[in-house]
Amino acid sequence: MGTALSKAARVISSCVMDPSPPPHVLARSEGNKLYKGKRAEVPDWRVPWLVLWPGYAPIEFTAEVVARNPPWADPSDASRVDFSTRHSFHGPIFVDSRTKRPRNPMGRTGTAGRGLLGKWGPNHAADPIVLRVKPLGPGEQPRTVPGVPGGVPFQMVAIRRADSGQWAIPGGMVDAGERVSQTLRREFTEEAATQPTPEAQERLERLLDEVFASGDCVYEGYVDDPRNTDNAWMETSVWVYFVKGPAAELLKLHGGSDATHAEWVDVDARLLDTSSGQLYADHGKFVQAAVSRAAAKLPNPYTSETDRNRAPPGDDLLAPRKRSQGVPARPQDRATRSRSPTTESSGTLASCVSAPHAE
Repeated sequence: MGTALSKAARVISSCVMDPSPPPHVLARSEGNKLYKGKRAEVPDWRVPWLVLWPGYAPIEFTAEVVARNPPWADPSDASRVDFSTRHSFHGPIFVDSRTKRPRNPMGRTGTAGRGLLGKWGPNHAADPIVLRVKPLGPGEQPRTVPGVPGGVPFQMVAIRRADSGQWAIPGGMVDAGERVSQTLRREFTEEAATQPTPEAQERLERLLDEVFASGDCVYEGYVDDPRNTDNAWMETSVWVYFVKGPAAELLKLHGGSDATHAEWVDVDARLLDTSSGQLYADHGKFVQAAVSRAAAKLPNPYTSETDRNRAPPGDDLLAPRKRSQGVPARPQDRATRSRSPTTESSGTLASCVSAPHAE
């Protein structure tokens, strides 16, 4: 008994005293303007649910647009939802026996209800990261980029979010019954690649068929999002795709949906600095994982200084697996992906297996 108690004490102590960063920061912030005054303060050490907090009093908040119960939202009564049929990358969804509401696997946020999120529990998104090697201008010499894995001068397709003004991956929510592969393609087109004429759109669709035919998964799991609450949170699947130089030139970008505009953005140290706020929510971590994966397969993007818009050598970049993203990976596939050189100590980035939770 004594041994068991001491072991339990060590586990609880590690949850409270763990010096590593808390599991979510943005999810406790008022970074979204509609959450102003809607969050009770939650100290870092009180984020985990394992830390008892009898006086915890989160502020109830469900945005009006969600409370009106549009077709994409759950009923206002969480007890009407069968969570055994819902999927989370963090395992079975824990439902509080008293409130009948699901509980955020990463801990307290200071807000109860659904906020701006339609679903109780996990709200699934898909985020496609589309990369290219930056084309050389007239007389420009090849160069490496400090602070970027491999020094590769990548550019990514990014949208400027209308709500926050930050750069973001052109992703979006997974519709009911939709495969992740369909969402990735649909959201990219809606957010970044709408064209002014039917003819131009048709040409673009053919190009996107080629781009999205293959890709690499770099992350599946929880997103530290300013819209998260104790009872509703964002999870995502992040895939990276590479566009060769000539094709990239044909990819003319325009903003759409909730984006003000879209463009090819240089991937540099400042963009990858998660503390800079250049990228929305956890997108900086996702882009870091994507460029690390790509750089490992692209050590030398330029073969000569005259190679303007030169595609990377070979056609195998980011195409080791051409299975549909909507088909579950075989055990051997998951094992391969979990050994990615970009996997962090948490085991979440670039693993595409099960991200850990912080109950």
